[in-house]
Amino acid sequence: MRSPVCKLVFLLLFILASAFSAAAHEATADKAVIALEEKLGAVIPDDISLRDENGKPVNLKAFIDKPTIIAPVYLHCSHACPLLLTGLAGTLGKLDLVQPGRDYRVITLSFDEREGPAIAREKKPNYITAIRKPFPESEWKFLTGDNANIRKFTDAVGFTFQRDGEDFSHPIAIIVLAPGGKVVRYLEGMTLLPFQVTMAVTEAAQGKVGSPAGRVLTYCFSYDPLKKSYAFNILKVVGTVMILTLASFFIYLMATGPRKGKNG
Repeated sequence: MRSPVCKLVFLLLFILASAFSAAAHEATADKAVIALEEKLGAVIPDDISLRDENGKPVNLKAFIDKPTIIAPVYLHCSHACPLLLTGLAGTLGKLDLVQPGRDYRVITLSFDEREGPAIAREKKPNYITAIRKPFPESEWKFLTGDNANIRKFTDAVGFTFQRDGEDFSHPIAIIVLAPGGKVVRYLEGMTLLPFQVTMAVTEAAQGKVGSPAGRVLTYCFSYDPLKKSYAFNILKVVGTVMILTLASFFIYLMATGPRKGKNG
């Protein structure tokens, strides 16, 4: 009895795994070039050299001497990036438990190597104003750089983007780093809750990598940069549940199946 049942279970597991893998590959193939691969615990390289809005050289890792919120964008963007930065500014204006300068700082990092300090200097005042309460300008830097240095950062944090004419296809997210440049949290989407940001900054101050609850939510939901909305990963979740259910059923059969007697 056990052998046919085992074969059936293994066959079902194989079919389900194959179908799930093929569907997942098809569903994500068009997003592979704009992926956000979370590299929690990774540390950015020592030699990333950028320039701030005044043209002053900045060693990125050395500059991150306190919890730092980094928003990767391109500054001439006319749609998603301004919404992300405006949303971030609005959230910063609602933070009460953590203070800029004392507890954290913010960086807007352009991943378009064609942009320089001039456009950074032009854009920065708009977002400082959008915070709607006093905010030290020195604690929100707008950084630009050449392609090699930009890629050192984006590769280190798993931020993959693609040029699309004059614009870019890219993830919509902010990345929170602990002092010394360790990646501790990713927050996706344009709507950021003050509680989320406060917790991320607090964890970064302690050097803690993202909480288990945050990882579960990230597993179940993902931000689609093409549709600009959150999507429930139904294929991933249902597939995982079905595989776990079948595996549990198989283990149950193995444990409770009929056994022959000693003399049988």
